[in-house]
Amino acid sequence: MTMNIEEYGTLWEHITIRLLDIRIMTVNTSEDPNTWTLPSNAFLLITNGKGKIWLGQEIHSIKGAYILHASKGMRLDCLAKKRMELHVLSYSSPESEKPNAEESQTYTGAESLQVSFGFEPTYPLPLIEIMQLIYRQWNELQSAGRIQTKALFYQWLAEMLKQMQEQRKNRTKLDRVNQAVRYLNRHYAEPLKVEQVAEMLECSPRYLNQLFQLQLNMSPSRVLSQIRMEQALKLLVSTKGTLQEIAERVGYENGYTLSRYFKKHYGVSPEFYRKRRESSIPDVDPKTFQPHAFLESHYSGCSGRTLSIVEANQTRPNQEIIDLKGVQVRKSSAATLPRARTRMLATSMGEITIPNKPSRVVVDWNLGEVLALRVTPLGAPHSLIESNQMLEPYIYDQVQDIGNHNFISLEKVLELEPDLIITWNPAAYASYARIAPTVVYGGSGNGSVAEEIREMGRILNRRTEAETWIKEYVRRVHTLQQTITGKVSAEKTFTVIDPNWGEHITLVGNTGTRGGKAAYGLLNLRPAGKVRQELLEPGLEYLDIARSAVGGYVEDYLLVLDNGPRPGLDQASGKPWQKSIETDHCQIINLDWNRYFLSDPLSAVLQAEEMADRIMAR
Repeated sequence: MTMNIEEYGTLWEHITIRLLDIRIMTVNTSEDPNTWTLPSNAFLLITNGKGKIWLGQEIHSIKGAYILHASKGMRLDCLAKKRMELHVLSYSSPESEKPNAEESQTYTGAESLQVSFGFEPTYPLPLIEIMQLIYRQWNELQSAGRIQTKALFYQWLAEMLKQMQEQRKNRTKLDRVNQAVRYLNRHYAEPLKVEQVAEMLECSPRYLNQLFQLQLNMSPSRVLSQIRMEQALKLLVSTKGTLQEIAERVGYENGYTLSRYFKKHYGVSPEFYRKRRESSIPDVDPKTFQPHAFLESHYSGCSGRTLSIVEANQTRPNQEIIDLKGVQVRKSSAATLPRARTRMLATSMGEITIPNKPSRVVVDWNLGEVLALRVTPLGAPHSLIESNQMLEPYIYDQVQDIGNHNFISLEKVLELEPDLIITWNPAAYASYARIAPTVVYGGSGNGSVAEEIREMGRILNRRTEAETWIKEYVRRVHTLQQTITGKVSAEKTFTVIDPNWGEHITLVGNTGTRGGKAAYGLLNLRPAGKVRQELLEPGLEYLDIARSAVGGYVEDYLLVLDNGPRPGLDQASGKPWQKSIETDHCQIINLDWNRYFLSDPLSAVLQAEEMADRIMAR
């Protein structure tokens, strides 16, 4: 039955109960259910086991810890597929406390306890521990022990109600995000605002934005932009409509705005994309937006065992490579691994055979980690190199362009004949693996910076280089922190923003790209109060805010990732928000956006060094 958890919790404040019995029962596996009738109200805590329990007309599937409440006289049938252990706490309510006149309309004393429900606790351990204490205290003969048992029961009850409320809140949050995404999918062609979506869902725009950040790691406006981009992509392929016509059909005022967002999202202009499609040049299709794919972990742990080097005794036969559009490309045996020493490498996608020391490496994201180990990739997205110019001194050979990091060309990757492909994206693994051995690299998902670099050293068989780089990294970070501490007061606060896209300003956190790791992680700069509360403490990478609200997130220093003036606006009129906060008490430091996009360990330490120099020069 559907139960109002708040009312049920309040009910326990107005009634008295007497504990009757606490026992542990074991239900062994059998073909037929065990059946009994409860002589009193009871809580049942299943601590382990597997099976089904019928309670009245409801069926509860048990797969580990589970809590049930049943009222007096109910029949309970238990069918165990794996041995179950149950703690049964029986109680009665001899009388109810007299509620006042207003409360008497809601509460009916002991009769209100005649309710059955069941749920799987999110955190079973505290519930199990308290119940075990209750059981031990109950079996003591001293009256003091019995009194403490009742106190422990109320502690257990409070923990149970808390977990029930949290589960309901989480479901409500997820429901709101789902409803909002469905609404955006239906109404993307309209001039939508976050405020109207929030109003429809009966919450504030800020709260809705926080829900999106927590569930999808992006704001509602970015989700809307993603949906519009996908629809524009379909219309470019399936119609002959002009940019203006397509823009109006996907919710933009004009073709210029559509073109600007399209190029930012996919790395190419709409016209260029349409021409490439018409000429049948294969590319990796942009990812379809699946909101709750962001809630799942894409990476599993890699085996840490040492693998021996083996001699390759044969080359691979000719293969047909099928790209993501289904276009077949024949790959000759000349592109296969030559007869050379190879090794087996354990990866999250299974064991693969790769060269002992790969020399023709292609990366689609983790450029900095590879460069840190003195390996210049054969191919990488031009968008990564262009948007992180700090890495240029570490690139010793020419890197071939394989497209935009959101729009990889499989044809270009195939032409390069790599001996290893390193990708961040498990969804692209199958396509890449038809070209060359492929590793899905977890990046920061591997843990600390040292673990990130060691994992890349394991992949590239450059463990010595990895350890050398880690030591140098630790030294540089220590020097930076000592220097900045001596020059900048620990009380001064910093805010990092990216004002370059859309109608919002993006606050940058300490877990994503765009200089956040350098500022808050490596330099240990103190964030402004609202930045800490709304961005860092919840663990968000970014937070989009209205331009008029930026002043509320800034205190002493504002670090602005500047990508130049916006098209159609002069420098002064394009930054009215900056004028409103540029005072004697707030110093604004502009940083080149094209040097702060990536957040790998090498990029982050380079960014931190430049950032420290700029701050101390003030």
